[in-house]
Amino acid sequence: MFKRIVAVFLSVMLFAAGAGVLTSHNVSAAGSLRIIVNGQELQLGGALAYTDGPDIMLPLRETAQALKYKVSFNGATGTFLLERFQESVQFRLSGKELMLDGKNKVPFTGGFELKQKKAYAPLSFFAAIGLVTSYNPETGQVDVYTPEVMAGAVAGLLVTGNYPALKERYYAKDAEPAALPVLQQSLEGINTLAGSYFGVKTTTSTQQDGVMTIVSVLSFTKAEAVLTLELGASGKLTKLTLTPVQAASEVWASPAQP
Repeated sequence: MFKRIVAVFLSVMLFAAGAGVLTSHNVSAAGSLRIIVNGQELQLGGALAYTDGPDIMLPLRETAQALKYKVSFNGATGTFLLERFQESVQFRLSGKELMLDGKNKVPFTGGFELKQKKAYAPLSFFAAIGLVTSYNPETGQVDVYTPEVMAGAVAGLLVTGNYPALKERYYAKDAEPAALPVLQQSLEGINTLAGSYFGVKTTTSTQQDGVMTIVSVLSFTKAEAVLTLELGASGKLTKLTLTPVQAASEVWASPAQP
């Protein structure tokens, strides 16, 4: 299990609508795939994604840079380094583990590949470093989100009452969001006591046993609330809860003024 904490600026709401050489096996072009990174379609140019058996291979540098990582490569050691805010990911293409933030070792045996001197990473790599990933074979769409952007997108749909879009875009097919009407009532109560929604303040994400939990503090003009998302192996929501922050208990305990 590893844990990431990220401070999120209100610009996240823009998304609310919103070296070793490894052998390839049964490789086929996947130019028809749509790669969505943080809500924006990735323009790959000549570096097309492709499928290799069950894996979807994405160009490492282009995808990482779209996620705001600075990418560097040490040719002497064959080591890649991705850096973003206070995060870092270090690995070798032929290695068996990832080093997160210079201290957390995560086993990873998914195959990187080199094609025409360009490194490609399987979609599972981006999940292993703490990102939200999903693939819909029916539409050919691959999604990669940072936890803070995912939280901002879900919060944006939630506070605007766009529950159909929330269910369609982010919920797992086998998960019935029966709690959405309850959430709507809860949100209406929060808006009454806490004022208007302002944005996502902070986001914390953890992964354990194939389940990602994203906990965000939502800021309102008078108080705060906690949005908790649970996502399964598919990268889709299986549970969503919204609760008031204890630090603002005096706001929730006070009766609404006439």
